[in-house]
Amino acid sequence: MRRAAAGCLLLALAVAGCGSTSHRALDAPGRKLPSLSSRCGGQGHVSATVGWFRASDGVLLDGAALGSGKTGVVLAHESPADLCGWVPFGQKLSRAGFRVLLFDHRHFGFSASPTDPSKAGHFTPDLEGAVTELEREGADKVFLMGASFGGVTSMVAGSRLGSKIAGVVSASGEASLPNRFGESQAELDALAAVPKLRAPFLIVGSREDGYLPPSDAKELIQQAGSAHKRLVLFPGDFHGWDLFSLSPDHARATAVVIDFLRTYGS
Repeated sequence: MRRAAAGCLLLALAVAGCGSTSHRALDAPGRKLPSLSSRCGGQGHVSATVGWFRASDGVLLDGAALGSGKTGVVLAHESPADLCGWVPFGQKLSRAGFRVLLFDHRHFGFSASPTDPSKAGHFTPDLEGAVTELEREGADKVFLMGASFGGVTSMVAGSRLGSKIAGVVSASGEASLPNRFGESQAELDALAAVPKLRAPFLIVGSREDGYLPPSDAKELIQQAGSAHKRLVLFPGDFHGWDLFSLSPDHARATAVVIDFLRTYGS
């Protein structure tokens, strides 16, 4: 019996351990997906695991996992778009030591598009499932971050998920958007949601952004229930993930986000 136990202990050091479960990234059953390099043209080689995971209500979503580390970041995309727009920034975060999950919301990319009214246009379960996926992969703390439409879904979900998340970053997420996928307008009403937000909260935007005017950004910050909240506006009209790529201030915008993640993720 002692020899068997010792053998199991030695095996545990080499692999996952006797009787342990696998934590491979994005291992929900689904058809084979293309690599990010082939799917997202012009990105060059991207080291990532692509696959499937489940939203908290069971909807099948596609995603891409990058990096490692104990602090995770979920990146929610713009609309109309898919996860490809986050690839360059996701690589920056992974190089900075974060575990990153890019994914497609339901109705977008390769993710399922449910017609059931109880699931159509409901985006918080997507983000809740993404948080659970990063925790499965080894993250101790997980942030939600989104651009434009994804910023709205991140603010709304962050206001509902409570202590399950470490913080919320919105890159030009609007105060509210119409929900063209379902009847629940509350899913995309960030201004109504953020008074219930308690996690640290960061908004990054532009001073001449027509989609998120500075007045709306300031109201979102003012209404947020977070004890730790910050608004950073850069020159120009750059919107969403363009702040981290096309903007002349892309390096500063990236540094602001990484500093926020490190401050509240440690």
